[in-house]
Amino acid sequence: MIISLLAVLAISLAFVVCTCASSPPRSSGITTETFMIPALDAGIELYVRNKRPTSEERFGPERIVLFVHGATFPSETGFDIELPGGSWMDFAAQRGFDAYCVDVRGYGGSTRPAAMEQPPEANPPFADTREAVRDIAAAVEFIRKRRNVEKLNLVGWSWGTSRQPATRPRTQLRSKSWCSMPHCG
Repeated sequence: MIISLLAVLAISLAFVVCTCASSPPRSSGITTETFMIPALDAGIELYVRNKRPTSEERFGPERIVLFVHGATFPSETGFDIELPGGSWMDFAAQRGFDAYCVDVRGYGGSTRPAAMEQPPEANPPFADTREAVRDIAAAVEFIRKRRNVEKLNLVGWSWGTSRQPATRPRTQLRSKSWCSMPHCG
C-alpha cells in the first residue's frame, strides 16, 4: 500500500516538475495580485494570491494551477515562501504558469470562524473537510470566471489532497496532483 502511494506521489510530482521544467524561465517579471473572494457560505471571505508572468494575461487551462494547503499552515508558507531560488509559485510563474493559492477559512488571510474566538472544547473543529471543499470550489469558480476557462489544475499538499477529489466535477478540473505522504504509526 505504501509503495503504491509513493508511486502515485512520484508520478504526480514528476508531471508537475516536467511540465514546469519543460518551459524555460521567462526573462520578464512576475506580477503578484491578492484577492478576497466570497466563499460559498455567507460571511466568509477567502484569501487568494495569484502570481503570473507580467507580460501575460491570457492563459489556457493547461497553464493555470491552484495550490491548496494542508491542515497545519496556510498556503503561502508551503507554496509562496521566499527561499533561496524563490518559491514554488515563483518557479511556476517564471515558466509561464498562472499560479494561484487559496487559504481555506480560518487559515492565513481568510476569515476566521467565530468558533476560533472561543475555547476549543466549546466547538467542533473549524473548517472541516466539507467546508474546505466548498472553499476550494469557490476559488476554482473564481479562477475559471476570471480567466474564462472551463478547467484548471489543482496541486494539494497533505490535507489539501484529501479535499480535492470532491471539489468539482471532472469537467472543471484538468489535472490533480497530490503531494502527501501517508502517516506512519
